[in-house]
Amino acid sequence: MRNEESPVLPSSWLAGMYPRRGGTAVPPPVGVKDAVKKFERLVATKAGDLAESLARPETDPEVREAAEGFLADGTAAVAPLGAAAVAAKVLRKLAGSRVDTAVVADAWIAARGPVFAAVAAAELVELRVGEPGARFHQRHEPVVRRLPAESGNLDWMPILGRVRAHLVHEADPSPVRAALAPVRAARGPLSQAAAAFLLPECTDWVDEDVQAANAAGKGDVARLVLWSLGDEQQLDRFNPAYWREFNPAYWREHLTESDASLATVLDGVGAAIVPVLDERMGMLPTWRGDELARIATALAALPDDTAFLALAAHAAQPHALLALFDAAQRSPARAIRLLEGFDGPAGALSEAYAAGYAGEPLDEGKAPAPLDGGPVPELPGWADAAILPRVRLLGGGVLPVDAARRLVSLLSRSRAGAAPAGLAEVVAACDRASLAAFGWALFQRWQSIGMPSGATWAMHGLAWIGDDDVVRRLTPLIKVWPGTGGHQRSVAGLSVLTGLGTDVALIHLNDVAEKVKFAGLRSSARGMLHTVASRLGLTGEQLADRLVPDLGLDTGGGLVLDYGPRRFVVGFDDQLRPTVADEAGKRLKSLPKPGARDDATLGPAAYQRFTALKKDVRTLAGDQIGRFERAMVTGRRWTADEFASFIVGHPLVRHIARRLVWTSTVDFRVAEDGSYAGVDDDTVKLAGDAPVWVAHPLRLGDVARWAEVFADYELLQPFPQLAREIYALTPEEAKATGLTTFDGRVVPSGRVLGLERLGWSRAAPQDNGHQPWIERPLPDGARAYVRVEPGFSIGRPGEHPEQTLHALIVSRTRMGYWRNATGDVELGAVDAVAMSELLRDLHGLSRP
Repeated sequence: MRNEESPVLPSSWLAGMYPRRGGTAVPPPVGVKDAVKKFERLVATKAGDLAESLARPETDPEVREAAEGFLADGTAAVAPLGAAAVAAKVLRKLAGSRVDTAVVADAWIAARGPVFAAVAAAELVELRVGEPGARFHQRHEPVVRRLPAESGNLDWMPILGRVRAHLVHEADPSPVRAALAPVRAARGPLSQAAAAFLLPECTDWVDEDVQAANAAGKGDVARLVLWSLGDEQQLDRFNPAYWREFNPAYWREHLTESDASLATVLDGVGAAIVPVLDERMGMLPTWRGDELARIATALAALPDDTAFLALAAHAAQPHALLALFDAAQRSPARAIRLLEGFDGPAGALSEAYAAGYAGEPLDEGKAPAPLDGGPVPELPGWADAAILPRVRLLGGGVLPVDAARRLVSLLSRSRAGAAPAGLAEVVAACDRASLAAFGWALFQRWQSIGMPSGATWAMHGLAWIGDDDVVRRLTPLIKVWPGTGGHQRSVAGLSVLTGLGTDVALIHLNDVAEKVKFAGLRSSARGMLHTVASRLGLTGEQLADRLVPDLGLDTGGGLVLDYGPRRFVVGFDDQLRPTVADEAGKRLKSLPKPGARDDATLGPAAYQRFTALKKDVRTLAGDQIGRFERAMVTGRRWTADEFASFIVGHPLVRHIARRLVWTSTVDFRVAEDGSYAGVDDDTVKLAGDAPVWVAHPLRLGDVARWAEVFADYELLQPFPQLAREIYALTPEEAKATGLTTFDGRVVPSGRVLGLERLGWSRAAPQDNGHQPWIERPLPDGARAYVRVEPGFSIGRPGEHPEQTLHALIVSRTRMGYWRNATGDVELGAVDAVAMSELLRDLHGLSRP
């Protein structure tokens, strides 16, 4: 178990943090192998440049003398200033290369010890190579002291940080302090701040530097002082003049600009930083996600009530909530104590922790073999199984918490289309509804922390442990995610529907393929449906027949809802809307809610059953009615056996079939008992392989008589069939290759877009995403085209309120920006039904 009172900084932060004596324990730096020889080789390769640079009259005399002594002597008596000057010149020449600057610090320490290295590092920061403001290396540049008014050069910060990391592990820092004291006395503010940075435990130095930085100084000095702060009082006083000129709170930008910076200050001042981070988290915009995540992680690292409460206050932000999960997992007792009374995400977490860690104990059963025994995995706080719903076992009891943690770990290996090994055995041992609730709660945790891509497994796992209720909840999210940049996430969601493979899942997959407004997502859904169809050896249309669920209806297409002392019968109208009647057959406006006299178990269950039925039918109705209308227009055929099995024999679809006229060897309708009847109510028999299709009124023998039959039986049609408008070409129009009837007609853009429901589509995007025509495929392989002006834009289809239509063209060659007329077809050669439907669609654009 973790120590709840110890700060827990991410391991990735420790590598960049500047450690301090008495702070977070870090191992000693691993010295660069042969550092002294490597540095000597670097110096030797630049010897000529060094000598000429030092000889320049602009070079500071003290610096020249110390550097020449270092190059000539190499003994322990050499001044650290000489080593710093040589390092400055060598590093300037190597700027932008991949040379590890740690070799400099390690060479100094290995050859001359930590005291020498500390002084050399403090001297280095005030040396400048080249003219002021020079950005690129030039040969023979002088080495001069930096003027107090000049900015520093923290390009050499890795050397200071490396030396500081070595000094932390020195048993006695007093010799280092004694050696740095003259540097602080003799040098400028940058070297002074560097000395305090190297020994931040010298609080008197840090106090002096805070006061000096507040009065005047440059930004680089302020950074060194920031990374030296060691207590609450220093933090409260710190407000550097250089940053204050921009904004009194500007230094906070630099506090949270990197993991290393924040970790260093956090290690120095501890929980005193909480008010600063709390304020910063509240003012940052959401697009500063990296910084928000960094602040939240820092707050979660502190074993302090104020830090925990700060996270809870910002729990509406995904980064804060993710960190709050981790902090709560680290200290469940603190979470239960502090989160009580919160609303929103923090309140939900409070309830979960109260139930998971302080609730009534439940009888635990025997975990299935893949979850029984072995190490308990360490999970992120948001995925802690202790705060997820308990999974019931078919053998009795609930899944033990440690086994549930192993289940989460197992699910974390989920990938699209690939279930983790052993999961099938787990699923077989668990109650599916409670397992699905467990998976959905885990998914919601992932959703609440911003759905990081690295944890998409929380959604993939639903493919193996979800149920139809999960499908109903997930599909609306799949449909909207692409609008917020989540296309890949939606595609992953489609793989969940495919993996579940239930009738309801495939229906919703088909719904996405047909209805969603995002073309890329529609294409992905259709591809997955095609894969399913190919696996089953079916066409897409045949698969669609098999995708319609029966929704638990009886063979007659109805449903009895049992409240105990009373019952209700569910039927469907011409638009597949559920209807309710009492046992006497009296039609009711709606299903009444269970009352006090109804059975306490049966009544609510039946009411909930009807609520779910309405939701499912709402998804299905438009698709199914539209499917049969398209079948009438395109002339799709079924065999009589398919028709009997998947249309008439289906308890839901039969309600549509009974309200249409069908054609085979004769015209017929489907009677209430499922038999087939002709226009004179004579019985019709069909051979098993006889073709069956929805009759189009243009080819129906006696439309008027059929209309009388349907009126007699009070059968309302789900779409216009018997009363459908019929259109035909004149002899002159039939000989033409273009129909000008609609040329110049101005229609609302919304109605043109609405044609997509009838099988039309906009042109493939041309230059700049322009779509200058609409088109529709015809049964014989040709396509109908109508140019529209000004046309549509792929990203803004509703940009123009109106469109002007041009001539209707039918062609066997694809339309381009510049039309190729070689494939144009005489309009009279087009199937009469297809032409009637084209004209009906176009006339409908301007119909009142």
